[in-house]
Amino acid sequence: MRLFLFAIGGTGSRVLKSLLMLSAAGVRPLDEDGKPVKDLEIVPVIIDPHKANEDLKRTEALLNDYRDIRRKLYGNEPNADGFFANRIVTLREIMSNTSVTLGDTFIFNLGAVENAKFREFIGYDTMNEANQALTSLLFANYQLENKMNIGFVGSPNIGSVALNEVKDSNEFKAFSNIFRQGDRIFFISSIFGGTGAAGFPIMVKNIRQAANLEGIENRDALSRAPIGGLTVLPYFTLEGNKHDQRIATSDFIVKTQSALYYYKNTLTGDNDSNVNCIYYLGDQVRSKPYLYDPGEHGQRNNAHLIELIGALAPLDFIGKPDSKLSDPDGYPLPTTAYEYALDRDDLSLNFLSLGHHTRRLIYEPMSKFHLLFLFLTTGFKNMIGQGFTEDAPKIKSDFITSQFYRTLVDHFMLGYAQWLTEMNDNMRSVALFKPGEIDMAHAIEGVGVRKRLLGHFKVDNDVFKAEMNKLSKNNPAYSDRTVEFKLLDLFNQAAHNIFTERYENIN
Repeated sequence: MRLFLFAIGGTGSRVLKSLLMLSAAGVRPLDEDGKPVKDLEIVPVIIDPHKANEDLKRTEALLNDYRDIRRKLYGNEPNADGFFANRIVTLREIMSNTSVTLGDTFIFNLGAVENAKFREFIGYDTMNEANQALTSLLFANYQLENKMNIGFVGSPNIGSVALNEVKDSNEFKAFSNIFRQGDRIFFISSIFGGTGAAGFPIMVKNIRQAANLEGIENRDALSRAPIGGLTVLPYFTLEGNKHDQRIATSDFIVKTQSALYYYKNTLTGDNDSNVNCIYYLGDQVRSKPYLYDPGEHGQRNNAHLIELIGALAPLDFIGKPDSKLSDPDGYPLPTTAYEYALDRDDLSLNFLSLGHHTRRLIYEPMSKFHLLFLFLTTGFKNMIGQGFTEDAPKIKSDFITSQFYRTLVDHFMLGYAQWLTEMNDNMRSVALFKPGEIDMAHAIEGVGVRKRLLGHFKVDNDVFKAEMNKLSKNNPAYSDRTVEFKLLDLFNQAAHNIFTERYENIN
């Protein structure tokens, strides 16, 4: 199965970043029997004309790092167990020979939109007087003058016009040519801005009406495709916009209400089957105010709880059985709506604040990944030349200068640490792990190590080294594997054993 994951606008990029962190930890979608979904490929496509958006650029860099790390660990194998388990690929990577020209990137090319003001895009200056007057009634002057390379500045009426051109792009043609029966589609977007609020319904319309589009293959499969969407409601506020009201926090609720009515009439009504599963997510507790930035200065927002929870939505959608998405003839079933609730309504959250189902899914994988982060950044270098590093294949001293190690530790792990810090500093504060704590026994917020006869269990780099030595000794499983795979697989097994034996069970 392939999941084509369209991340639209700034919120789309930020939720996708959280999904990368969960995937790096080894969180996998589970089927109705609680088993990992097999033969899965996730194909993220970021749709955002604002290429200078810092959130987009950070997510794109992490996507490329994730893909490089996973290739080195598992090659093109879709079924993996452990860190970086989910296979994430570009459209270009899975294309067969085709006449469509496409770059090997996760970013949707919106060249026709990016390089013009909105008035130029719609040909305002070539309209006759009557059409100009009508257009001026529909769009404010600042909207007509909007440079679309900074996005749609909170104006879905601009986005709905501009993004309708997506259907004629090489990316959309490539997606439609690759899509097969059994694949699924998921959208991530906010409902209170411009790009996401407009892009979601436009994309769904073009997919469901694929039969009317020229140059599109697999039209029947697309028109029947299982489609899910995460619709993010207001969860942050803005500051510093006294003299520029293009985007106003006070408008968020009104925009959300208007968009919800529109979605109900076109996407998610009682008898509507355009979207099979819709996930609504928002928070009345607003974030710390973000600096007002319509787009000219990069638009970089701190990571937030909503984005972490939102990243669970596509994983949940992947795991749903076909019978909950399509009727016996293969036609999509009407919309089912989902919401999310915390177990505890805390302003400062840890794993214990989350619901039981969420804890079961992410508690152990994320904790093991954080322990890996601590292990690689505080103790591993001093172990080279000893114990498990001497077993075949040997991990030699030059490993820490390899491209793989630098990508994992200096790039991806740095992004992971920033992500944790940003969530911890936000409102609601998310402290799954104690900021700056390098003592493994006390690193997980709200969770300690178990007691034993005399004191508590010990958990540190030496404990991991001993467990990895034991697992590595005379183990033929790594004889034909890379040193990269050996290191992370050994740690994953050791972490599972240590975690199960020595840490408190909160599930």
